[in-house]
Amino acid sequence: MNNFTNLLKKEIKELLTKQTIIALLFIVLLYGMMGNFMGNAKESAEQSAAKQLTGIAVLNLDKSEYSKNILNKLTTEKNVKLEITEKTNISEAVIEIKEKGLETLLVIPQGFEKNVKAGEKTNIEVYSIIKGLSMGATMSGNVSGFLVDSINEEISTTYLKEAFPNKNPENINNPLTLKEFIVVNDKIAPGNPLLVQALTMNYSIMIPIILMIVIIYAGTMIMTSMGLEKENKTLETLLTLPIKRIWIVFAKMLGAAIVALIMALIVIGGFRYYMFSMTPSVDNNSTILETLGLTMSPFDYILLGVSLFLAILIALSLCLILGMLSQDTKSAQTMNFPIILLVMIPYLLLMFQDIETLSLPIKILLYIIPFSHPLIASKALILNNYSIVIGGIIYMAVFAIAMLYLAVHLFNTDKVLTAKLSFKGIRKK
Repeated sequence: MNNFTNLLKKEIKELLTKQTIIALLFIVLLYGMMGNFMGNAKESAEQSAAKQLTGIAVLNLDKSEYSKNILNKLTTEKNVKLEITEKTNISEAVIEIKEKGLETLLVIPQGFEKNVKAGEKTNIEVYSIIKGLSMGATMSGNVSGFLVDSINEEISTTYLKEAFPNKNPENINNPLTLKEFIVVNDKIAPGNPLLVQALTMNYSIMIPIILMIVIIYAGTMIMTSMGLEKENKTLETLLTLPIKRIWIVFAKMLGAAIVALIMALIVIGGFRYYMFSMTPSVDNNSTILETLGLTMSPFDYILLGVSLFLAILIALSLCLILGMLSQDTKSAQTMNFPIILLVMIPYLLLMFQDIETLSLPIKILLYIIPFSHPLIASKALILNNYSIVIGGIIYMAVFAIAMLYLAVHLFNTDKVLTAKLSFKGIRKK
């Protein structure tokens, strides 16, 4: 047992190097910087938009009492500060608002009152001063639509008040109110379906990302370790130790799994911080999910953990087998491409779609790939679809046993030293 413990410590020390730790810390720092940047950019854009809505220059070329009344009502009811310019043309008005530091100019054309009272379409112009290409600097484009909608609303309200003095213009303009309900299986709760999708996004995104990171990290490390030992001729020495080769296999796989899980937790922590900085806060999230039964019970987490464990075990077994075919670290780094491909296929197909909506050939392909089942389980468990989860666990258990047996069998033979993947024969043919 001491020999196994020493082997396990050796594998962890070889895999968890200073360079690896620095790279992980850099990833976390990068996620943090991106999250803070996006959050600050969003806040800056909102502040910029608020500033623009409270400081808008107006060039009133119509000079009518009607246009003045509309602008006064807009200022009072919409909490918009309008600065009337006394210039006589647009060019001079643009120069003036630049000097004042304003970013939006609203132009009321001549004939505005005449066209509106005649029931005809009329144009108003909005000039947006772009001072940069950042998110906050380009927010003035949204002000145009706000101004047009606000003026249209004021004109309609004026008409309705004159035509129906005893009625509320708001009730005539918008006679309907929307109440939304969500139905999941036999449970009903008030809410927006987009809200539920956002709240359950962690289940369908975080689990696949965790699985992908763990498998890619663990696979790369275990194959690089095999290639390095072959390159440095230390594998022969390792095989001569007074310990069964099966324990050598388990030490390599367990060491890679422990280090990969540490890496995954660090990277996911940074990614979650980034995601939460981009996700708006919503009140009573848990109440809605619990009412609809969209939460996972402890038993669900156990099933998902078993599914994830089997997927990682399969990946490590495959990577160990492929690592035996490598001759050095350079060739080992290219051997993990088939594993990455098998992880990426279900990840891309199931990220935005449920497996039930896919065609039959794609369904069969995903069911055959063992790494698809944890991704399927992360969504199926929320909807209490246990049959597909348990079936996937049984399939992965059989697959894992077969891969482990093949890995141990190859490690117990001389093929662990002599096996290699060569394309010379194929090229000659």
